[in-house]
Amino acid sequence: MTSIAPTIDVEPVSACPSCGHGGTPLYTRLHDHTFGTPGEWTLERCASCGLIWLSPRPTEDDIGKVYETYYTHKVTSQGSTFRAHVKASGISHRVMGFMVAASRRLRNAVLSVRFGYAELSRGPSDVLMAYTLGLLPGVGRSAALEVMGLNARERGRLLDVGCGNGAFLSRMKSLGWQCIGIETDEVAARFAREHFGLDVRQSSLTEAAFAEGTFDVVTLSHVIEHVHSPIALLLECRRILKPGGKLVVLTPNTRSLGHRIFGRAWRGLEPPRHLHAFHPQALQTYTERAGMSTQRLTTEPRMMRSIWYASRLIQRAERGRHTRNTVLDYLIAHAMQPLEALACRMFWHIGEEIMLVAVKPESAPARG
Repeated sequence: MTSIAPTIDVEPVSACPSCGHGGTPLYTRLHDHTFGTPGEWTLERCASCGLIWLSPRPTEDDIGKVYETYYTHKVTSQGSTFRAHVKASGISHRVMGFMVAASRRLRNAVLSVRFGYAELSRGPSDVLMAYTLGLLPGVGRSAALEVMGLNARERGRLLDVGCGNGAFLSRMKSLGWQCIGIETDEVAARFAREHFGLDVRQSSLTEAAFAEGTFDVVTLSHVIEHVHSPIALLLECRRILKPGGKLVVLTPNTRSLGHRIFGRAWRGLEPPRHLHAFHPQALQTYTERAGMSTQRLTTEPRMMRSIWYASRLIQRAERGRHTRNTVLDYLIAHAMQPLEALACRMFWHIGEEIMLVAVKPESAPARG
């Protein structure tokens, strides 16, 4: 065991965590330009299956130290960074408020009409809105991800693993789901309990020791890339799901358009918190090894706007330039969102996020 930063103990990962083959350095001397964790980091890529992993990586005892300034310690609303910049630029706050309200109504209309959350509908005009504006590139899919693609008729017991500050769970609770959260970060877990009044347990999933077959749905939104053993996490998810229960996973996609453009500056890499980086087939392999069957495997363009913006900041920092983006950067980021959504219709694998939906068979042993 060594120390790659003054206070963070690390351990090497000598072989691919998925297939056991050797890896070669993909990016070296990476820095955490987003949250300021000290140290230089290296990402390896498997020559056989293409999985990317951090080596050396923080040990399980010290991994908490790389989250001390993480975003889950506060509530952030969608587009808040963009709105702050626009306000500083002197553009009318009323205009931005109207745009945000209109976007919210559109997403609610899609969730009402296409996903059965009738309580979000404001009448016939929402039906028309959902079937027309909802067809715009990426709009319907972005709304769907607000509820992890879960339909109202599936409502039951939902566990969100790595629930962060609780924003997603709060939304699902308001839509009639019975919600429990798991979060290892003490600050984020406390915030979720105090701010949203949620049932959030501060522990790992294994330590929570839920009974077998407890949940109808388990969600992992940008969690699996953070854990030391993805297969152990998936096996535990399978165990606590009811037979026929559903697992929904979201994680950055290393074959995305954003990664192709930005390379080592791509926001989805996020060293040293992301210990693994997946492409769609690698994530599917892990899930099926855990004894679940893949129901749906897609990539999603929802995060292209924020990925583009954040990656530009990282790129500037890598080049030693100022770390403030321009108005043009914001405009390009907004333009890239629908462009990637259109591209995903032709090339399904280039979205910024992988979305995998898997089902626990009625009776089948886990393979491990």
